[in-house]
Amino acid sequence: MPRRAALALAAAVALPAASAAQDLSTVAFSRQRTAEALLRVDLEYGGGTLQIAPGTDEMLYSGRMRFDAEMFQPVVRYANSRLEVGLDRGRLRGRNLRGQSLDITLGTGVPMEVELRFGAAEADLELGGLRIRSARISTGASNTALRFSEPNPEACQSFTVEVGAARFEATGLGNLNSERLTVSGGVGEVILDFTGTLRADMIADIDMGLGALTLRVPRSLGVRVHKGGILTGFDSQGLVRQGNEYVSPGWANAARKLTIHLDAALGSIRVAWVDG
Repeated sequence: MPRRAALALAAAVALPAASAAQDLSTVAFSRQRTAEALLRVDLEYGGGTLQIAPGTDEMLYSGRMRFDAEMFQPVVRYANSRLEVGLDRGRLRGRNLRGQSLDITLGTGVPMEVELRFGAAEADLELGGLRIRSARISTGASNTALRFSEPNPEACQSFTVEVGAARFEATGLGNLNSERLTVSGGVGEVILDFTGTLRADMIADIDMGLGALTLRVPRSLGVRVHKGGILTGFDSQGLVRQGNEYVSPGWANAARKLTIHLDAALGSIRVAWVDG
């Protein structure tokens, strides 16, 4: 993450240190919705726990950050419908990051464009019900759970995920309301669950490196997998091979279709059929 030169708090209140032993400080911030037509969220977070959840129509955002004051400088800035929040990078090596946390609640009444970048974090991201028009998520050595428990009311133009040396699990991607999904994975485990209410056919571009990929696919979908790459184990359960493609038996007559363009190097790929 780049260096931040200044600390700017929008509707923020600095609270006393939470723990003298760990020298943790706390910052709270919030803003009510007014006449915003769009919210741009730019989040950078180095390490600790990260949680994002939907709020109410009336609010724009709220949050609470606990951080090591000797190690980081908090950043919360709001201007021109853009929210920047996170921690300016400090000296990570040899530090205990377990006490640090960032919890953010985003309002459900305003369309938003989201960019999330985080490193050594335990991330719990519930984006269901948010009005997401576009998003980019980049992870480092993290354990990330991403959920879409409710449908996205907005048509999402692009949704991109870049996974580092990590475990990443996305659930309810059928609720994303996007015709295109892009996922690139480095070294780690990636689980993509396409349950939910698919409003239109979806194309998923997946580029995997040295990792394990599991595709959880509803039985009601027609599925076609175009597989590239070499030296990759592919468990094509329930799919019929047609050249470089694998197609589900009900592909032609399926009401909704999922096309997966898969490029992988060393690793394993598994298709798991599920209800939903």
